[in-house]
Amino acid sequence: YDANLRVDVVLDDVIVGTQLNVDDLSKRSYRYRNAVTIKNNLAYAMLRLAGLGPGDAMVDPFCGSGTIALCAMEAFRGTVRCTSMDVSRRAADGARENGRTMGYEPNVCSFHCCDARGVRKHVPDESADAVVTNLPWGVRTGHKQGVSDLQQMYEVFLRTSWYVLRPGGRVVVLVLRGLQLVRILRKLGGRYRVLRVVAVRTSNNLPCVVVAEKVGRDRLTEGIKGQLNELSRYVNVSKEMYGAIHMDKIDDA
Repeated sequence: YDANLRVDVVLDDVIVGTQLNVDDLSKRSYRYRNAVTIKNNLAYAMLRLAGLGPGDAMVDPFCGSGTIALCAMEAFRGTVRCTSMDVSRRAADGARENGRTMGYEPNVCSFHCCDARGVRKHVPDESADAVVTNLPWGVRTGHKQGVSDLQQMYEVFLRTSWYVLRPGGRVVVLVLRGLQLVRILRKLGGRYRVLRVVAVRTSNNLPCVVVAEKVGRDRLTEGIKGQLNELSRYVNVSKEMYGAIHMDKIDDA
């Protein structure tokens, strides 16, 4: 056919789409493929939820084969900048080789070997428009990682992403433990605003795509700190005691 159309009816919504690619996105092949790889069509949907556009910068701290970054480069015809990382040297090198095979230069699509805590070494603060990633599910590594380990990893990821995102930038993640991630986002109240959570049916699991937006200023925390700092001069509380109670510092200014 000259044009292939698809029509989906979901409750009160009618969605009409057209085929943009000759090949099925879910069947794209790369020179290196990680043991667990997100499908290209799901990666593309996450990129659309991130609200990316030409000239934007995207970060993927758990890149695996580099699927999300390479999908972004193709979807936006090389007009976005992608910085991706993976703690596995083999995965980072393989993703870099995939990018080189597809013709993308390191200055626009780079891959690094580091964990989520090292994102700020490669991405300046408030420079990214979106963080799009497939978070570790803790299924294949279940014998090494418990729920508490994943909890800590997810919280470190969200805190680090907050620094590198521009105000209004989005975090879009695919995660098996969607409820757990939403609870962490609520714990970090004031830093993010949850925009959308969508459950996805795969062959064996029900992960969620979680979309959250960075809030530039935590006005509630600023207000509380302002009151505490103002009233601290009227009570006999040392800076050390204040820090121990509130896990914060007195603003001498």
